[in-house]
Amino acid sequence: MSNTLPPDTRLLLIDDHQIYLDGLSLTLGSLCEGVQLDHAHNAAEALQKVNEHPYDLILLDLQLPDSSGLALLQKLRAADAMAPIAILTASNSPSDLDAALQLGAAGFISKTADGKTLLQAVTQLLYGAQVVISDENHPLDRQNSAREVGITPRQLEILDLLAEGLPNKLICQRLSLSEDTVKTHLKALFSSLESHNRTECVNHARKLGLVSF
Repeated sequence: MSNTLPPDTRLLLIDDHQIYLDGLSLTLGSLCEGVQLDHAHNAAEALQKVNEHPYDLILLDLQLPDSSGLALLQKLRAADAMAPIAILTASNSPSDLDAALQLGAAGFISKTADGKTLLQAVTQLLYGAQVVISDENHPLDRQNSAREVGITPRQLEILDLLAEGLPNKLICQRLSLSEDTVKTHLKALFSSLESHNRTECVNHARKLGLVSF
């Protein structure tokens, strides 16, 4: 992984718990050679640092002593529109996820993610991808979120396979369905997610937290 990112990659980690920041820095220290990891413990510190340095990525907790993470997200985006900002949080609320993505967050990552998952997520964010990783022990309630937009449990299974990049024939084999049935479900998915093709469909689903990757 060390060869894939430039050695002057600089991240800002915003969290008021020093122990968590230390652990996070230890994990992300292997991101690439010479990676720079700056810390901020509150919104005031974070805004000061953003005014001093350009960052390649900002990781932001939702709970800070002097501001909500969502309020700070808006201020950080105003201060540096180029830096992607990902929420790194213990919150598992679909409404927090939705609000963060609507305000322009590039990602929403559960603090329960292990080191390897976190490194992969941060690398994807640095490459411009949007990343949503929920707590595996308490997954964001996909079934309810899907139901709200008219997606059935079977269609959710098809959505997962779409996100993996599987063609229709393999989806048929994996779920033991006929091609006509899969096409019918896909048509319904496109309609529910207001999409015209598979890529749009998966991207919209990611924004709603219906698929992780």
